[in-house]
Amino acid sequence: ICMSLYAPDLNSVKYYSDSANYVSFDGSVQSFFISENYIEIKLNHSQKEFYDDFKINGKNFDLAVKNGLFDILQKDTLFTITSASAYLGDGWAYPIVALTYNGKEIIPYEEGKQNNIEIQQKAENRAKSYIIICVSVVGALVIFDVCSIIGFLQQKDKSTNKKSEDF
Repeated sequence: ICMSLYAPDLNSVKYYSDSANYVSFDGSVQSFFISENYIEIKLNHSQKEFYDDFKINGKNFDLAVKNGLFDILQKDTLFTITSASAYLGDGWAYPIVALTYNGKEIIPYEEGKQNNIEIQQKAENRAKSYIIICVSVVGALVIFDVCSIIGFLQQKDKSTNKKSEDF
């Protein structure tokens, strides 16, 4: 179970470090949700390999806010975004690593990509920790089960030997 939950995180840094995995395209805002440390944006776009859900988080969120995203973010706003067509470890939203509005860079690509890689590195490290914990727990359970079986078999041998002595 642990591997199925955390395995995508183990490949995220490698995946998001490869510039070949990123695509830039235009999209207009259908809707958005702003939290205290991330923004989810649903975009209308023509890219077949992407669904409509995108996210700006971490340092990219801070950068977007600093560069005036809240002043221009509204329904039907047209942005050029750069994202990768996999969402590894961060839910069901694609990470936006570059964002441009009318030629103004809100999130520059190189900085945004590096910020996303840092997020993924933290997720990878967390996944490794969880997997180690899960493997340790499973190992402890196996040892407990083996010890229980050995104890049961020894108890059974004692009772069998005692019955033999009674005859």
